[in-house]
Amino acid sequence: MSTLLPANMQAIDSGAARLLAGLQETDNGSIGHVLFNLPEKHNVIDLEGWQAITPLMQHLAEIENIRLIVLRGVGGKAFVAGADIAQFEEVLSGPEGTDFDRATIAAFDAIAACPIPTLAAIEGYCIGGGLGIAAACDLRLARSDSRFGIPAGKLGLAYPANATHQLARLVGVSEAKRIIFTAANLNVEEALTNRLITLAATAEDFEAALTELVAQISANAPMSLQASKFILDNPQADSEEIKKRLADCLASADYKEGRRAFMEKRKPDFKGS
Repeated sequence: MSTLLPANMQAIDSGAARLLAGLQETDNGSIGHVLFNLPEKHNVIDLEGWQAITPLMQHLAEIENIRLIVLRGVGGKAFVAGADIAQFEEVLSGPEGTDFDRATIAAFDAIAACPIPTLAAIEGYCIGGGLGIAAACDLRLARSDSRFGIPAGKLGLAYPANATHQLARLVGVSEAKRIIFTAANLNVEEALTNRLITLAATAEDFEAALTELVAQISANAPMSLQASKFILDNPQADSEEIKKRLADCLASADYKEGRRAFMEKRKPDFKGS
C-alpha cells in the first residue's frame, strides 16, 4: 500500500498510475480518498488519469456505508494544476483530441453527479482542470496560500461547458466571466469573497480543520445527507422522486437510531440504512 495514503487505509485500484485511491474505516463509517499524484509537476492530470476518474467515482459511490469522498493533491504544493500540457500535441491534435475532451467532461460530471458528499481539500495551485474538479465537489476547504485560476484563454482553449456552468453557479455569471476572461489567479481571500471556496485555514491549521470537517460530515446520517444533496443539486427534480427519498429516510433504521440517541442524550450510531 502506498505510504501516501492515510493510515488504516485499504488501497483501491484507481485505474491510473498518477491517481491513488483508498478507503478509510472510521467510527463513523467509511471515507473514500482520491489523491492526484504527480507532485513534481503540480499534480497535472494526464489522459489516463482523466479517463480513470469517472469509473473510480462510480465505484466509490457504490461502497456500503461510505460517508464522504475527499479529493486531494499529493505533496502540499498543488491540488491539481490542470491537464498535462506535455500531452497536448499528442492528444489534442487530430481525431484523438476528442478523447481528451470527453474524458475531462465526463470526469467533471462524474464528480458533480456522485450521490455521496464530496470535499476538495485544496493546497497550493488549483488551476484550470483542477479548478473544474474542485468546483464539481460539494465543498471546498482551501489552505490560505492557495491560488485559483483558469488559463484557458492563454492557451487558446475553451473551458468545458459543464465546468464553466458549475463555476457560474458558484460565483455568478459576471464573476465567472471575469475569472475566465482575465485568466488571472485569485487568492484565498478573493475566493472566499466570491464563494468559489467554502472554508479556508492557515497552513498550521489546515490538517486539523480538514479532520474536523470530515468528522462533522461523516457523523451524520448518510441517507439524510444524500437526500439533501439530491434536492439541492436537482431543483427541478420530480416531486415524486423527492417524496420517495424523504420517505426512505423516515423509514430508515438511522432515523429510529437518531430519535433514540436524541432522547437518550448520546451520540447516534448511524449505519447508513
